Amino acid sequence: MADSGPPVRVLAAGIVGSGSTFLYNVAREILETDRARRTIATYSDEWNPRFVGGNHLVLKSHWGIRALKPLAERGILLPVISVRHPGDCVCSDMERFGFAFDFALDRVGLSLRFCSLLRALPDCLTFRYEDGFTTSPRTAAVLAQAYGVNPGQSALAAISAKYAADNVKAYTQRLRSSVNIMKSPDNPDDAWCPTTQIHLGHIGKQTPGRWRALPPAQRAAIDAACGEDAASFGYDCRA
Repeated sequence: MADSGPPVRVLAAGIVGSGSTFLYNVAREILETDRARRTIATYSDEWNPRFVGGNHLVLKSHWGIRALKPLAERGILLPVISVRHPGDCVCSDMERFGFAFDFALDRVGLSLRFCSLLRALPDCLTFRYEDGFTTSPRTAAVLAQAYGVNPGQSALAAISAKYAADNVKAYTQRLRSSVNIMKSPDNPDDAWCPTTQIHLGHIGKQTPGRWRALPPAQRAAIDAACGEDAASFGYDCRA
């Protein structure tokens, strides 16, 4: 069992479709090994004063620029972000949730902007999807060290394996029959677990460079909306 230190408050942000849910769950389960403190974990783009107390906290957010970024700037929330080529994120959003291109691009662009702003903070941890952080055992070790809650190598390995792609796919099949499930009023085909934030169609094709098969006008739109912020993470959106 890990030693209890001061409460840790994590902001798990990320571009939609970039593996942010993996980071959220790994951080959540690491903090939950500290039995001396309760861990609150949820999705929210807004701040609630009830989040603060003697508990650990993990907030998953894609669009918390207005309410959550200032708290990260003041050191109240420790940001960890995941990024991916925004073109592939758009493809993932359309594939997994059936969104129209323009709607998916808006979602990706705003979440990318959020990540770009958080990246400038000195305590921000950044993980690139293309570097394979969702399959690397080092990811959990880095988070455990950053938060000062380390349950040991075997526990960290088990946590990482739990959220590997194949295990998440199996989990989504079990999720279909779960009573502990949330549904979107805007998308009747979408449902997710409020604890893990894993959706029914959570795992996409995981293939890089798919955005280049989009029509030229859509590729140009991705560059116009995301190119500048994407370049700061090393991504080229020019068609």
